[in-house]
Amino acid sequence: MNKKPTEEELKVAYLGPEGTFSQSAVFKQFGEAATGIPVSTIEEIFSKVEDGLADFAVIPVENSTEGVVANALDMFLTSPLYICGEVEVRIRQHLMGSMHDLKDIKRIYSHPQSLAQCRSWLSSELQDVEIIPTASNAVGASRALKEEGAAAIAGDVAARVYSLNIICSDIEDRPDNTTRFYVIGHNLCQSSSNDKTTFLIAPSGTEGPGVLLNLLEPLARYGINMTSIQSRPSRRRKWDYVFFVDIDGNADDINIKSALTEAQKKSSFFRILGTYSKAGS
Repeated sequence: MNKKPTEEELKVAYLGPEGTFSQSAVFKQFGEAATGIPVSTIEEIFSKVEDGLADFAVIPVENSTEGVVANALDMFLTSPLYICGEVEVRIRQHLMGSMHDLKDIKRIYSHPQSLAQCRSWLSSELQDVEIIPTASNAVGASRALKEEGAAAIAGDVAARVYSLNIICSDIEDRPDNTTRFYVIGHNLCQSSSNDKTTFLIAPSGTEGPGVLLNLLEPLARYGINMTSIQSRPSRRRKWDYVFFVDIDGNADDINIKSALTEAQKKSSFFRILGTYSKAGS
């Protein structure tokens, strides 16, 4: 998005419950005046926007440590929604609970992604403590509040929402641990001075060496920088794939428009998912 909306209160769906990093992304993108709508699955997030029950939604798509969130990408194969923006959240993982001392911890709750991001620290500091995966960090924080001897790994917002003590802060294994979120909505956004474009493309039925290279060759010929490519099953037939591609620039730029037009002619499926300001723009 080109700027955070501030003139009216917006309804923004996110992966809940309250206290998740997705809620932090909502706050960062829209401010705390927006009405957050916590939902339990990424599928439900898309439905809220598609049905008009939310103006926008924020979905996690990639973590710098653990990689892409596959089911978030897969939703774009059938959803009519667009990517309207992106926001990056520095993921600071904290160990929290009602206690103050590590020796009082009997079990730790957290989302599997957060547990993976803190794997080395847990192995070093709490190797004999039971580790229990939960549906979200916020669920883990809620259980830590209610159960004696229970702690959770979650972020600052969860500690605030559930009134938990931060026993150890910044326990993630990598200090640059960051999650990228898409802002999704019904409409394509206006251009800015620092755009990226995401499109979805599938090769034609022709198989053989160099199919993908041939499909994306126009990008190189027109001098366009491809920053990311992810493959996902097409769900049309087995061993058939589609590719999510990020490039620098706006889809309306002359070179990009020409390159994408040529690529589309070589494809069996093509869709521009969005042109939007890069995170931090």
